[in-house]
Amino acid sequence: MERIKDISFYIVITTALTLLSYWSQSTFLFEYLRSNLIGLLITLLAINTATTGLIASKMQDMISNKSVIDFRAPIREMKISLTEQIILISMSIVILILFNSQLIKFTYKEVILNSCLVFVLVYSLAILLDTGRAVFVLIDGIQDNKKDKRY
Repeated sequence: MERIKDISFYIVITTALTLLSYWSQSTFLFEYLRSNLIGLLITLLAINTATTGLIASKMQDMISNKSVIDFRAPIREMKISLTEQIILISMSIVILILFNSQLIKFTYKEVILNSCLVFVLVYSLAILLDTGRAVFVLIDGIQDNKKDKRY
């Protein structure tokens, strides 16, 4: 249910950005995404993978210190996050193929596909934000663990 709420929020953000771009008659965002989205997504995937590796390493250290924390849920979420990013990269490839296809034509093709590209960007940034938050949760957990051991 939480994911549906999040995706709905990303759709609202996407709609707002798309409408703002069309209202202001700016093609900057759409042109940027058409030219750079795949590279940007692969870069975000690399950042997320490195950060996830760091988090997994710290979780392993905590387990080695006889921690009783159950890490199954965070590990599952890390796997989902990486899978989502691969899906977003695949989606963007398909969207860009459709965008450049001379055979596939339909009403509002440009608006719909531009919106899809913006959605992929917004969702990717949300994944990166979530991974960043996980780092701070881990840091807080380590700090709390150190405080508990002092007493």
